[in-house]
Amino acid sequence: MSAPTPRKRRLKKQTSNRPPVVPFTPDNDAALCYLRQSHFSDESTSTEVQTRDTHRWASAYDVPITETVEDLHVSGDLEPYKRDGLKVWLSDAPPKPWKTLVVSKLDRLVRNVMDALALLEWLRARGKRLVSIAEGIDSSNSMSEFMITLIAAFARMERERMRERFRDSKAALKEAGRWAGEGHIYGTMPVELPKGGWILGLDPYAVKILHTLSKMARAGKSLTEMCDWLTENKVVTPRDRQLQLGAERRGEDLTTVELKEKTWRLTSLRRLLVDPALVDFGIFEPAEQADISARLEEKARRKARGSNQPYQFSGVLVCPECLEPLWHRIATNTRTRKDGSKSEYVYRYWRCPSRKHGPSMRAEEIEPLAEQAFYRIFAMVPVRERIVLPPTNHANDIAKLEREHGKLMSGIARAKSPEARRQIMDDGDKILADIDMLRALPADPGGVQWVPTDRTWQQELAVMTPEDRRLRWLELGFAFAVQKRPDGTWSAGWRLPDGWQEAMPELAEWRDRIGTTGETVEVTDLLDWTRVGLTEPKHGQDQS
Repeated sequence: MSAPTPRKRRLKKQTSNRPPVVPFTPDNDAALCYLRQSHFSDESTSTEVQTRDTHRWASAYDVPITETVEDLHVSGDLEPYKRDGLKVWLSDAPPKPWKTLVVSKLDRLVRNVMDALALLEWLRARGKRLVSIAEGIDSSNSMSEFMITLIAAFARMERERMRERFRDSKAALKEAGRWAGEGHIYGTMPVELPKGGWILGLDPYAVKILHTLSKMARAGKSLTEMCDWLTENKVVTPRDRQLQLGAERRGEDLTTVELKEKTWRLTSLRRLLVDPALVDFGIFEPAEQADISARLEEKARRKARGSNQPYQFSGVLVCPECLEPLWHRIATNTRTRKDGSKSEYVYRYWRCPSRKHGPSMRAEEIEPLAEQAFYRIFAMVPVRERIVLPPTNHANDIAKLEREHGKLMSGIARAKSPEARRQIMDDGDKILADIDMLRALPADPGGVQWVPTDRTWQQELAVMTPEDRRLRWLELGFAFAVQKRPDGTWSAGWRLPDGWQEAMPELAEWRDRIGTTGETVEVTDLLDWTRVGLTEPKHGQDQS
């Protein structure tokens, strides 16, 4: 019996989904001249040079020009179909018909191999071609794909090397304390040096705004309130301020600057106020920024637990052990009378946020004690305003004089007489003497100054509302540390603001009552506890 004949396998032919190549024909040919210029360019890549080269090619080969398309300040890494100028032409319904895409150099069009191949496939599927003048590339011939791939790879490598050189240059300038042209923090501004280069100095306009924001934040204002104040006073945002400073450096009219952002944002403002660079530049003191950060954190915690509505002593009452502001809590109790009617009782409490340092305290018990203790200690003490002065090393003044000296010296060559040159030299010597004098001056460390007023604290608070009084205490750094111990005794005392020795030298009579830390005046045994129905601590008990 013979073996069966094997069946022939029928294989299904697989076809490609690629669009078929449409050969390019010179019939009805029209050129689309494309120009691209990045942020940093030289004369060889200017739009004038690119326009001249592309138009010269079209004229030499007698190809009519449909349009000249420009993409200015556009990176070569951006895909061609995403560029504002070119993308409308890379479609099946362009504004005008065209068949030849002309560029002066291939890197003006693409710097990525994948982008180059994708664009080349799109052109071939529609019977179009790409012409790159510098490399002599015409995609209508068979060698074009290999050449375009090779040149795009080298363009990509060149781009990466440019980035490395740019990063190294910026790092070297930053290490030398120079400004490399990047964005800078709000409150600073570039200052040109007479021998070339730039450094970052202080922007007086922005520094004044930052000092106002610092005062508002330390007074308990929320980020929303500060943003509303900035918007109402038409204070430009950090991004727009950089645009204004750039226009000022170029000698342009500030009224013609197109602003990008009209309003301040909460996240941007918070990030700005706690930026360590503000301390490095001497705009904020370390303690001042720490206070701002603590206030904002407390606001965030209060908002998270749904109690961001301030009460008369919010932020003023603190725990004497952890020094955290006490949390306010409202409790309601509904009772039924004998006749069946119901009555609702509302109780307010203050407690340590950690729940570890004593039980909750009734608000009607400790709030009168805080007020009574403040008037007992500070009633006749004169009020002094707290002013924060940033440190300075006179760098801005020195840079300004050096720039003025450089401009003055440049006029020596144009002087028409020996007397004029001698006068310029004398003026230059005076400027150099002023520079030497500023350099010899010691750096001003800044700090806090207390400016006296003609009012006492009793007069100050008599005309204030409870909310204004609370904000006033917070602004200057007052706090009432109070705690109910598990054994029923109390600890109470007013914490003094930083620099209280200069702010309130009249407290000498209370020095024997100021704690070992030099910050709290213990007054537990001087308060009238019977006014609020409390039991006065026993004599001899710890009053820490």
